[in-house]
Amino acid sequence: MEGSLLYVSRSLASPSDVRLIVETSRTRNARLQVTGALVASRSRFAQILEGPRAGVDALMDSIRRDVRHTGVEVLLYDDIERRRFADWTLAYSGASVYVDGLISALTERAQAQPHPSDLRRLVRGIEELARAGL
Repeated sequence: MEGSLLYVSRSLASPSDVRLIVETSRTRNARLQVTGALVASRSRFAQILEGPRAGVDALMDSIRRDVRHTGVEVLLYDDIERRRFADWTLAYSGASVYVDGLISALTERAQAQPHPSDLRRLVRGIEELARAGL
């Protein structure tokens, strides 16, 4: 079974760091048969990873150790029948103030778990930005 994982984090990366992350990720994701999309703003990252759970888990281990961000929080990790980003080893559309606001709402919440509609709105935002940026 394949999985789809959504995480958010606080960015400590410079614009050149983000370019390097995208280049490196595309190669590594292809090797692990993982696809997905990344949105990076000045202060946050949001990324969806899709593929074999072993590949997604290996990437998340690496992502959690990456010093270019902090506060990595997995918001969703579900089984999937079909990938949203099947054609992209890593779709990247650049920075988005809109997605930054969605991430802030999810990470600065009073409840332990984000509301499902907020998660769906973030996923849709990432999908739209990825498609528009390509």
